[in-house]
Amino acid sequence: MTDSVFIGSVLQRGRQAKDKAKLELSNISFEQLNWKSSPQSWSIAQCLDHLVASHNSYFPTLKQITEGSFKMNFWEKYSPFTSTCGKMLRDQMQEQVKKKLKAPKKIRPVTIQVTTDFVKDYDRNLGDFLGYISKCKDVDLDKTVITSPIMQIVTYSLRDALSFLVEHEHRHINQAIRVKTSKKFPHR
Repeated sequence: MTDSVFIGSVLQRGRQAKDKAKLELSNISFEQLNWKSSPQSWSIAQCLDHLVASHNSYFPTLKQITEGSFKMNFWEKYSPFTSTCGKMLRDQMQEQVKKKLKAPKKIRPVTIQVTTDFVKDYDRNLGDFLGYISKCKDVDLDKTVITSPIMQIVTYSLRDALSFLVEHEHRHINQAIRVKTSKKFPHR
């Protein structure tokens, strides 16, 4: 069913993430953006890069959906696991971390250092992502089933995808803010 109220709430949560990132991460130096508390932890840049990679992995499908050219394949139509996968991802990808998860290789952040313009690039990328979401107001969110861009056997409804993706956004913005508030974080 179409659900403009749900789309509105997802967009609001997305704008909140965007505003939080702008407020907390806009005025940081190159050193601060790329600083890591330990070799195995992520920098602020890597948190944002992970989100950009995640958005980009969904862009082709969202583009097809919003342009009306999306056609569900056999597995998307008949997978008996669609609702189970959607529920599992909604439960795992909450803003508040219940269990730390390893990012799939396809959307792991790069290890190279990025420039301070990357925060603007992230902001623009999130704007594009929210633009696609805003165009889903007339899409049947429950009957539109998509395949995970990460694991081709996993399917879930568009409603579930939008639910967990917006929470995933907050999860990693919060992670970036925790990096910034670390006691050893370099100050200007």
